[in-house]
Amino acid sequence: MYINIIAGSPQGNKRHMSVADAAAFGDHIFAICAFLDDFKRSDDKQSLLVDEPAKNESARRELSILAATAHKLANDNGLDVPVWVHDPFYALPQPVFAFDTQNKEYQEYLKSTAPPEFAQRNIFYGDNVLERI
Repeated sequence: MYINIIAGSPQGNKRHMSVADAAAFGDHIFAICAFLDDFKRSDDKQSLLVDEPAKNESARRELSILAATAHKLANDNGLDVPVWVHDPFYALPQPVFAFDTQNKEYQEYLKSTAPPEFAQRNIFYGDNVLERI
């Protein structure tokens, strides 16, 4: 997905979606998936992680997921971890589990398998959180 779909830029000015672009998109799940696809295809992965998304308390969960995603992608790809991901705003006050599960055994499993970049933000989605089908 190219940013012109979101911002309406002319066809000639296409660029890959950055993490900040994904945060600005209304459908956060779709945007994160599109961002992951663009990140995979990009020749300049670092540039897609640099800009901090605009903070918005009502989207704090989604923004925290994006911060964890940027942090993990940087670590996994040998890139500089963006400074903005360390802002305490991106650490959720309460744990968040995949599928909002209330099953204690599944919660323990998710806690034991969550990548550290997600766990330190109280996000427990399991070890395959960034895999796309």
